[in-house]
Amino acid sequence: MDVHGRRTWHQNARGNRRVRRLAIALAIAGISALGAAPHAAAQTIDEVPAAASCLPKVDDYTADGPFDVATDVAGNVKMWIPQDLPAGCRVPVVHLANGTGARCSLYAATLQRFASHGFVAACYEDTDTGQGTQAIEAIKTVTAEYPDIVDTRYGFTGHSQGGGGAILGVYRAERQWGTAARYAGFGIEPAHGFGDSPGNWASLYAEIQSPVSMFNGSRDLLVSASWVRRGYEALSDSVEKAWYEGVGASHMSPIPNSYASEMGLAWFRWQLLDDPDACRYFNGMPDSATWNLQETANLSPCG
Repeated sequence: MDVHGRRTWHQNARGNRRVRRLAIALAIAGISALGAAPHAAAQTIDEVPAAASCLPKVDDYTADGPFDVATDVAGNVKMWIPQDLPAGCRVPVVHLANGTGARCSLYAATLQRFASHGFVAACYEDTDTGQGTQAIEAIKTVTAEYPDIVDTRYGFTGHSQGGGGAILGVYRAERQWGTAARYAGFGIEPAHGFGDSPGNWASLYAEIQSPVSMFNGSRDLLVSASWVRRGYEALSDSVEKAWYEGVGASHMSPIPNSYASEMGLAWFRWQLLDDPDACRYFNGMPDSATWNLQETANLSPCG
């Protein structure tokens, strides 16, 4: 039930995570208006090889994976594409939203890491990403360009202003595609409400039903832990959420790509692929010298 006592589509879906049949919307690129109803499904995730079974296990979350990566560009969307995926394998799309004034090249290490482990990674080239709309356009573009390898599991991440935009990307995706897809958000030192973020960002966060995680940097002098907390607390009390601290992570010098790629890879493999090893790794991260646990709520048990 949500905070108003209503049953939510996401909670119903999560209750049947391993048996649900989510529609693959092959015509995603044709959906243009936010809030439009998803197209009817041509096949379901059950009928194609699931990424959880066709991608190899992760041996080291702090290193690149086994796939070579090619880059591509379509309009404003830059893409990192894993090469030589197993035949018929469909994989998630992860979009990264730039920080204020930043370009995709600053986050190439994180995007490369995701793609080397089998995700299709994308970054919409824009320096103001607080609205979260760029992620929707990027996913449509990736789906149009690579329809044979992507499915409808979508990850949203971003740094600073883009961290807030990533979380709002989850909100917009839930309204764009509803139960035709699966979503997870991950904010990298998210500057909630900054830049061109909507003034009602907190009330939009409260409507999100998909899992969201985030971290602050212990050496971040721009986005404080209390600022990150405001976004964590704006999320519904019923949603799966996690807030960590990257020990030694700064905001810009350097960009926290190593923190983002480690936490993001574990989070997205857990939440989008039901990977129990990723779940255990994510929950064990605060036992290392690199991470502190700030707060979590409603996290699902590892399978």
